[in-house]
Amino acid sequence: MEKSNTYISILIQSLEKKIRVLDRIIEANKEQKEILSAEEMDTDRFEDNLTQKGELIDELNLLDDGFQEIFDRIKDELGNNRDAYRTEIKQMQELISRITEKTVTIRAEEERNRVAAQKQFDNMRSNIQTAKRSRQAANSYYSSMSKVNYVDAQFMDKRK
Repeated sequence: MEKSNTYISILIQSLEKKIRVLDRIIEANKEQKEILSAEEMDTDRFEDNLTQKGELIDELNLLDDGFQEIFDRIKDELGNNRDAYRTEIKQMQELISRITEKTVTIRAEEERNRVAAQKQFDNMRSNIQTAKRSRQAANSYYSSMSKVNYVDAQFMDKRK
């Protein structure tokens, strides 16, 4: 029973830590939205943001794996003695509910950011194409202009 209490305590701590990580992801999503909303996107900052979010997602996956491993060890004990663990089960259910809400929020923000990123990348692609066309036009102009000053060899009449 004491071993199960320890495991339950670890499960609760794991859920609380998951909430903190999800809060950090929400903050990273807000920062990403800010980056994508800028007139001129800071690609280095965007890349750093993606790296940070990737690390947070890795941390979430580790927490989920650890939670599942511990839960598998004690699920029979919890199921057989629901009354003895009523308070802890209720606390875990509340934490899981909060996690679910945060996950839904994150998914919605991720979709909005994905659309904003697509717009930014489309704008960048358009700007690159415009720059290429401008460069080609400039090269063509300079090429044409350089021929204007070119004088073909001519015969000179030296008679007086």
